[in-house]
Amino acid sequence: MVTYDRPEQLTDAFAEHLNAKDPASLGQLFTEDAEFVNIMGMRMRGRKGIVDGHAWAFNGPLRGRRIRFDQVDALRVSDDVTVLHGHCIREREPDAPVEGLPDGTSVLVFVTRRGSKGWEIVAATNVTEAQPPGR
Repeated sequence: MVTYDRPEQLTDAFAEHLNAKDPASLGQLFTEDAEFVNIMGMRMRGRKGIVDGHAWAFNGPLRGRRIRFDQVDALRVSDDVTVLHGHCIREREPDAPVEGLPDGTSVLVFVTRRGSKGWEIVAATNVTEAQPPGR
């Protein structure tokens, strides 16, 4: 198991494991009791729920999709807690099925905590970026 020395390393690892469609490795980034709310508002509870939810998504709405972060901002809450705001770009791969999530952008908010195993994700939420009404 990989240990992360800095919370910012978790966003790169998240993108890497998501793009590899590897739910087990993705789950290892999270604490056992973590929670994740995906871009569709589905709440995944606990590491097992996060693994199972992403396994489903990799065979459905995320099939043939890749993500990358073009900006990550860190807000240090304490020496052992950091909130990361990652601007995420989602794109279809050339051979991706038409069904699934369209290209787009979102902000992933990760609450991270340093523990005996290094930095891990305690909670995460993926919020779709959209134009405000009237703009």
